Amino acid sequence: MAIDYRVRIVTTTPYNIVGDDEVVMMNVAGPSLVVLPATGGGDRCDKRSLYIKDFAGTSLTNPITITSAGGKTIDGVSFAILNGGYSHIQVVYDGTNWKTIA
Repeated sequence: MAIDYRVRIVTTTPYNIVGDDEVVMMNVAGPSLVVLPATGGGDRCDKRSLYIKDFAGTSLTNPITITSAGGKTIDGVSFAILNGGYSHIQVVYDGTNWKTIA
């Protein structure tokens, strides 16, 4: 069984999530910023899931900050940070704000 995800390897910062992103691998040589859309975005305006990962394994020294456009929150706060080597986060848009999935 194969699982087909849209994977994007990102090498510049800031990176604004686009409509067809599903898995975003951050490979930036320094601290970086990922901006989630104010809505689910794309053709999936509600209920959208995104997986963001430290592809290079350097987020301990080069943290990846994740924010959301439009004042939306991530689990009730304005940002999340990946700051451990190869760390990752999965977020889901619930129609109002972003929620993390453990």
